[in-house]
Amino acid sequence: MFDKDIKLSNTKGILIFLVVFGHFLELNKEHYLQTFIFIYAFHMPLFVFISGFLAKRIQMKKVVNLLMLYIIFQTLYTLFFYFIGEYETIGFNYEKPRFHLWYIVSISFWYVLAGIIAKLNPNNISKLILFTLILLISFFSRLYTDPLVNFAREFYPNFSSYTLSYQRTITFAPFFFAGFFMSNNALKKLYTSISPNIAKGLLLLTAMGVFLFTEFTPNLEWLYKGSYSTSRFLSDNDTYVTKILSHFLLSTWLSILILIVINGKKCILTKWGDRSLGIYLFHPVFVFMWKKNNFMNEWNLDTQFIVNLTLALIVTAFLGSKFFASYTRFLTSPLETIKTKIKG
Repeated sequence: MFDKDIKLSNTKGILIFLVVFGHFLELNKEHYLQTFIFIYAFHMPLFVFISGFLAKRIQMKKVVNLLMLYIIFQTLYTLFFYFIGEYETIGFNYEKPRFHLWYIVSISFWYVLAGIIAKLNPNNISKLILFTLILLISFFSRLYTDPLVNFAREFYPNFSSYTLSYQRTITFAPFFFAGFFMSNNALKKLYTSISPNIAKGLLLLTAMGVFLFTEFTPNLEWLYKGSYSTSRFLSDNDTYVTKILSHFLLSTWLSILILIVINGKKCILTKWGDRSLGIYLFHPVFVFMWKKNNFMNEWNLDTQFIVNLTLALIVTAFLGSKFFASYTRFLTSPLETIKTKIKG
């Protein structure tokens, strides 16, 4: 067993905060599109990478727990969205994840595949071949999103790229398996591959470049979210390979810099990272409740940005608290809850 990597926990902590902040910004994203797109350029790829790295000894009970989580929270959010007026009718369906729950579905698929690969116990060459195959499938998959959806609709009319989060599962798979195949020693070397001070400077320059690039490049949101076909993110002057390659390279580069920059000392981020599942599952309650209040619309945009940032910090801190985690554990660990009830 490896010792706990505090740097990974801290990185998960900052990433889960960015998830919450990004969703608050999304309520009025047209005014903060550059910031919104910058967050989406790396926060889920890096989160997926860390999930893959931590999946080395995945057990099927983890997959079962995730599937139970999905059923529970898909049901709860269906009811929630209806009662706050987001939906006109209650429609219990489980093929299209609600809002953020796509990640629970996708990671379940990745875990199953990772478990199968682990059973095969591949050598380094086999791992490289497998990763290359996964990367190629992911890289070219969005060329075939629309044809695949149209074909599937011949048998299931409601099929879309959101169905069982299939397109996002394929899009982000290389990041998961990059982490899954990476050794602990390789990750440690990555941490020290660049001086932290130099990495901070490079991160700042890259962020400035992304903001400038966003200013003159349309449809990047649809590229980085990973669910959409070429019709959403390719313009007349774009080529598919160039656009997808820029996405993969930028996400990888930003992820490396952030892993280097984040420190490895225990802090509030450590707790947020260790309790990221609960934060992820529950934060949309606050986001959508806030959405129902439109009194900020007349405020200065800078003021709105600061308020959203503050709200994201408060929500993340509350959901990441020991108090909240202890009272919601029965929901975030349903398999354990059932076992405890049976034994009791």
